[in-house]
Amino acid sequence: MMMKIKIPNLVLEAVVLQTLAEEELYGYVITKKIQEVIPISDSTTYPILRRLEQKGFVTTRSAIFDERTRKYYQLTKEGEAQLADAKKEWQTFVEQVNGILGE
Repeated sequence: MMMKIKIPNLVLEAVVLQTLAEEELYGYVITKKIQEVIPISDSTTYPILRRLEQKGFVTTRSAIFDERTRKYYQLTKEGEAQLADAKKEWQTFVEQVNGILGE
C-alpha cells in the first residue's frame, strides 16, 4: 500500500540510523533495506546520509568493488545516542497521535 503521508526528514534520519545499527553498509543496500518496509525513492537516502555525516552521526570509508568505489557508512557513538533519542521521541509522538485517533 502506498502511503500518502509525507515522512518527515527526522524520521527518515532515524530509520537510516537504525538500518546502520547492526552493521556498516553502503548507500544502495541501505536504500533497499528501507524499501522493504517504507516506500522511499532511490534518491532519498543519499541526502540523508550526507546530513548524518555532516552532523557526525555516521562515518564513512571507501572501498573498491568490481572496479567501482563504494562508500560505506557506519554509526558513530553520537549516532547511537541520536538514534536512542529519536526512538524516545517517536514513541511519545505515536502515543500522542494514537491518543487523538483513538488507537
